[in-house]
This record gives sequence, structure tokens and C-alpha cells, in this order.
Amino acid sequence: MSLKPFALALLASAAATMASAADLPSRKAAPVAPVATLACSESEGIPTDAFGFTTGSDVADLGSFGPSLTYGGAFGTRGGRLNSHGAQLQGSYGLLPCLEVGPYLLGNTTQASSGGVSADSNSFGAGIETKYKILGRDMHGIGLTAVIDPSFNRTNPDGASRFTTYNTGLRLFADATLMPGKLYAALNLSQDLTWTGPDPYERSSTFTIGGSLAWQVLDGVYLSAEVRHQRAYDTLGFSKEAGYATFAGPGIYWQATKQFAISAAYNVQVAGKAKGQPGDLDLTNFSQNLVKVKAAYSF
Repeated sequence: MSLKPFALALLASAAATMASAADLPSRKAAPVAPVATLACSESEGIPTDAFGFTTGSDVADLGSFGPSLTYGGAFGTRGGRLNSHGAQLQGSYGLLPCLEVGPYLLGNTTQASSGGVSADSNSFGAGIETKYKILGRDMHGIGLTAVIDPSFNRTNPDGASRFTTYNTGLRLFADATLMPGKLYAALNLSQDLTWTGPDPYERSSTFTIGGSLAWQVLDGVYLSAEVRHQRAYDTLGFSKEAGYATFAGPGIYWQATKQFAISAAYNVQVAGKAKGQPGDLDLTNFSQNLVKVKAAYSF
């Protein structure tokens, strides 16, 4: 039996669970800032992780640094089992006004099988996320940040040849204050371009649009609800669609101290379709259940 479906599921799981960056806990901006930093100096900071898998637009303050550790879990596939556990260790730094860079390391282990055929694997990799804030909420009513996120993963499946995955994520993070001190909204757009080798490299891509609302129920405590829609393609563009899936779920964020924050989110696939496969879910290109837990510290 071909292991290609499991490889596709593995790649989709890793992309879905680890694409989210390890942003720093939100901090209040200085009350007076030069013109060059107005886009990223907000009178009210919104925690970037208050929206679950969706991400807010704020970036690290100039010269600030903070590490974070993210766990990503993915569970459920078609006609078998899939349990994927990943970790991402990242350090984020405010390199220039409105510019944040965040190199990171990745690790993942997956247990998968179908019909008695095992597709267990382990992988490791690295990447660097670069974020630049284009618009600020104080000046424009919305915050908007552009992101480029190149990375690679080296995967070692049991009983099969090793392969390397190169991914480049192109993203836009937007957010807005609906009720000051209470209710916030975020919208994300992303296109992940993936090359899987060795030669000849297979090319694929995943488009994601996600929206989330976050409610501050207590000082520093946010509850969120989000919906995300993803589409998988067998090319780097938008042709040869392989399937699509819609996810929904809750999240929670706690700013425990001024420097330390922890968040958790859960998504379940509520609708989808894989090309050429029966059923109302796409469990070939995407997982059924996604979990994210992150701890971040800022200096």
C-alpha cells in the first residue's frame, strides 16, 4: 500500500500545527514615539496570541528580545491513525523600528498507519520569521503586518527514504479594536509554498484564511473563538486543487506576569473534501483535530 497519503497528511499536519510564530507577549508602547515608529507604537497593545491559531499584528519593540516554546499536536487521518507531536523553539528580536525577526528550531514525531502499514517518522528543521508592521491601529483603525517565513524540515520515515521539505510562508496579519479594553478582532491570510525532495522536487501549496474574536474577560485573560479555511493544491499556485477543510475552535490566553504569557487553542475540522475521496471531511491533506500550546517570555 502506498504511503503517499500519509506523507501528505504528515506535511499538512506539520504545516498546520507549526506555522504559527512564537510572538512575544504584548507590551504597552511608549507614550511618545518618533514618526518612524508610529505604525508599531500603539496606545493599546493587543496580545498577538490572544486569537488562538490566528495571530495579531503587533511586533516586538525595538531592541526587545524574548524566547518562546510552542507545542503543536495533530490527530486523525483517513482510514487509519495519525498522531503528530511537534515543538518549536523561537527567539524573537526587535531588530529595527516595526521590524521583528524570529529564528526558530523545529522538531516533530509522528505515529501513523493504515491497513497494518506503518508510516511513523521523525523530523527536525529550522526557519526564520521576519515581520514588518505596515499600518498601526492608532493611525489607521487597523493593524497590518507583512510576514515572510522560510523554513526546512528533514524527515526520516521508518522503512522509507529520508526526504526534505522546504517551505516559504507569505502572510498578512491584521487586527482591530472593536471595544477598547474588551473585544478585539483579527484576520490572517497566508500562502505556504512547499517543495518536497530529493530531486525531482514535488511542489504543493496551502492557502489559509482565518478570522478570530478575542474577549478580555479579566485583566490579562482573553477567550477567543475562530474559524479558519484551508485549501491544498498540487502546485505552487491555485491550480490542481487537492482538497479543502474548514476548522473552528476556542482559545485562551493568560498574561501571567508583565513578561510571561501562556496560551492554548483547539481546532476541529467541521467541513472539508479531498479530491477523489468520499466523505464530508478532508483527512488526506489535513488532520481532524489540532492543538496548540505556547509559553512566551519577553525581556
